[in-house]
Amino acid sequence: MNDLDVVVIGTGIAGASVAAQCAAAGLKVAVTDRVPYGGTCAQRGCDPKKVLLAASEAVSRAQGLAGHGLEGEPRIVWGDLVRRKREFVAGVPHRTEARLSDAGAMLLHGEARFVGPDTLAVDGTTLQAGAIVIATGATPRTLGIPGEELLVHADAFMDLDELPPRVVFVGGGYISFEFAALARRAGSEVTIVHRSARVLKGFDADLAALLVERYRSLGITVLLDTPTLEVRREGDAFALQTSAGPLTADLVVHGAGRVPDLARLDLAAGGVEAGDHGVVVDAQLRSVSNPHVFAAGDASAAGAPLTPPASRQADVVARTILGQDAAYDPRATASVAFTETPLGAVGMAAEEAEARDDVKIVSNDMSGWFTTRRLGLTHAAAKVMREKGSGKLLGAHVLGANAEEVINVFALAVRNGLTADQVAETVWAYPTASSDIGYLL
Repeated sequence: MNDLDVVVIGTGIAGASVAAQCAAAGLKVAVTDRVPYGGTCAQRGCDPKKVLLAASEAVSRAQGLAGHGLEGEPRIVWGDLVRRKREFVAGVPHRTEARLSDAGAMLLHGEARFVGPDTLAVDGTTLQAGAIVIATGATPRTLGIPGEELLVHADAFMDLDELPPRVVFVGGGYISFEFAALARRAGSEVTIVHRSARVLKGFDADLAALLVERYRSLGITVLLDTPTLEVRREGDAFALQTSAGPLTADLVVHGAGRVPDLARLDLAAGGVEAGDHGVVVDAQLRSVSNPHVFAAGDASAAGAPLTPPASRQADVVARTILGQDAAYDPRATASVAFTETPLGAVGMAAEEAEARDDVKIVSNDMSGWFTTRRLGLTHAAAKVMREKGSGKLLGAHVLGANAEEVINVFALAVRNGLTADQVAETVWAYPTASSDIGYLL
């Protein structure tokens, strides 16, 4: 097939969006994926995760208010919860294929690899196009330890028919902390084992440490500065050898982060430069080493490996291919760990602020605030970075009730250069978590 305008590799948020936009505009588009259409977020990541966590949040809320007007305790029925999750994701491949087909794209199923700067091979079929878009997402990071093949990944954890009694999470990233609380609320004995002293490295260190305290108060064992050296099977269980000694588990989950899924593509054959964070691209998401190639989403080194940036990047790629002016702006990208309690971040980090004389860090312990106490929570804090002279907001980091929503308000303020005074002048609905923002500035 030598007369294609665009070939897209991957059908997640980024790939499907580029393919649909370009095909709808009249370009001849082919799209391929080696796994069922629909990508990670909708099938194996964000969406099913939040469906599962809804039950954990309900149990947490009830337990926090036990003895304060509530009695009795809800219980997570794991099998029913997983069945509900499956219902949410079941139609994703069909809906994605229908959307792309209706837009006019040619749908392929197979693994793609470069055989030239503008040419791909997909299971024996050669595709040549003026633009090739890499939107292959991410894959679990290789641990480099004996027995790592015995670990299950997030998608397998979320699809377990039964949750075993002892679960160990290797690594201190999103997956470990989001699912550890769920497993604990569902009745498992849970351990997180992390190789260094700092967990959730994309977030503020002090707030992440406070979150560790919260997890330990829930009965979750968190082992820091404890590399996992080996995993092996012992009968029906697993034995982990760590720098602090042995651990035994019925299930071991990979929670040590993800990397761009590029290894199968043979980028060298396409002349595509890539690093640890993905394909190296310019502001239009075009490869700096091959003008035929674009990259978006987790496969691109342009921004944070999150779903909202992937969507924005897809729009930039599609508009560029269609000859329109577009550039990706990564400023003020909010991120959230849906932990217990949620942890959010946007903009400047505390480490950068501390190194600058023109930035003030406003810190607040919110553990005794009304919003926290009302829900029976125990750990909450925030840091806000603002420019000393102008008062312009530069960043915010929040651990607490509804932090996942509060951080979006700060993202709006940081992206638009609002000052602390301008935000403080807002008359908020009260009592709400957002109304606390005025006291954080």
